Amino acid sequence: MSRESYYPFYGWLLITGAIVFGGYLAWSFGFFTKLLTQDVTYLSSIISILFLLVTIYLGFAAWKLSKQISYTNHFPDQKYSFSWASEHIELLNWQRQQNTNESESLLARLVERIHRGHSNGWFFSDILMRLGLIGTVIGFVLMLSTVYELKDNDVQALQNLLGTMGSGMQVALYTTLTGLGGALLISIQCQWLDRCADGLVSKIIKLGMQSSNTSNEKIT
Repeated sequence: MSRESYYPFYGWLLITGAIVFGGYLAWSFGFFTKLLTQDVTYLSSIISILFLLVTIYLGFAAWKLSKQISYTNHFPDQKYSFSWASEHIELLNWQRQQNTNESESLLARLVERIHRGHSNGWFFSDILMRLGLIGTVIGFVLMLSTVYELKDNDVQALQNLLGTMGSGMQVALYTTLTGLGGALLISIQCQWLDRCADGLVSKIIKLGMQSSNTSNEKIT
């Protein structure tokens, strides 16, 4: 199998490498330490763990997509029974034998089959963003709830109020930053895999047209 066929996985590795480098810089500046100690809701930690799991999941999806691209590139010479290209062309040939016209349904099935592996990434990206917004709301609730508890007007009470308001603001900002940042990075990976999947769909459609022309030539 040629290495050129594995560009979806190589692209995912480049994106992940940039994420790891950025994570190292954030760790060196103490961002993760503040994230663990100053976010009392632990939503930022949950978002970070979920982000790591989704990234690994998309890595497996990129590897699977790369293998299918390699199978498709070698399809005229080597026919793999478990490849999406051979399965689609077999369905096309069966359709021609039955004299049915359901090419649009087969195309929709092909697109769904190829995008199935990483389509859940968009869902998890939306989940990360919503978790960040939930943390924002919780942070503002914690910040504003202390205002109603203020009964004395002395300096000590005001200092305690400002400290509690600052803690709530930290929760709001950290969860927002983690949720939006994680959702953005997941979206970048999903967008890359979508482009690679669309390219694979085009290749399989081209193979199907070539197979149709070959069958017509044999008939004539």
